[in-house]
Amino acid sequence: MKKKYYIFIAVASYFIFLIATIPAKPVIDLATGNNASVNIQGISGTLWDGKAYAISINNNIRLKSTSWSFSLWRLIIGQVAADVHSRYLGNDIDAEIGVSLLGGYFVNNLSTMISAKEVTRLAEIPLAQLAGPISINIEHAQWSSGELPLAEGVINWHNATVTVAETVALGNVTITLNESDEGLLFADIKNQGGDIAIIGAARLVPEADYAIDVKLSPTASAGNNIKQSLGLFAKKLPNGEYHLKNSGSLDQIGLM
Repeated sequence: MKKKYYIFIAVASYFIFLIATIPAKPVIDLATGNNASVNIQGISGTLWDGKAYAISINNNIRLKSTSWSFSLWRLIIGQVAADVHSRYLGNDIDAEIGVSLLGGYFVNNLSTMISAKEVTRLAEIPLAQLAGPISINIEHAQWSSGELPLAEGVINWHNATVTVAETVALGNVTITLNESDEGLLFADIKNQGGDIAIIGAARLVPEADYAIDVKLSPTASAGNNIKQSLGLFAKKLPNGEYHLKNSGSLDQIGLM
């Protein structure tokens, strides 16, 4: 029994040493050679611990100064994961990114900043213009192909504004991500300050993919135009609040 154990340790150590010394560039070039959507430049270091000067995805997202370092202890529990650092439009991105041997993907301790304007561009949101910095702190996220994701963390949209016909201030919007009682992704939504008070939730549901239930209350700073605009997509309640309730497929809003 001990002999088999020592043989296993020796073989595992050899493969770890092999991976740790393989230059990153030829392997990455081979993996992305036929993938026109990903372009990686300035690769250095090893497959285990390396860097890339620039990574372009779909000619739409450009990451700079990306570095990675694989976690040895993750292999022991059947996972392949790396600590990754990068920069996008001048903002740092830090996270642990990995995959389990069963095919599930996960991200831990993701932290970054992005502008709401950039979110508008990436999500191709029509008509509306969003503004204000967004801080993202995800403790844990996991998903598998064909399944709805789970996540825990907080997204803060600071000094949020939305402009359609006129600009509406939303103050500081907080979205807290968690797991619902049904084991699905749940988002608690609220804000402080601004022309509209927001409180409600959004969740992923198997039957319709997503469901939103939010109450919107115009504050003293909200003009008549803002109140009339709320009535275009939310139901006005007797107490002056507006109730937004909707559900549908994530495909309709481009998230799946």
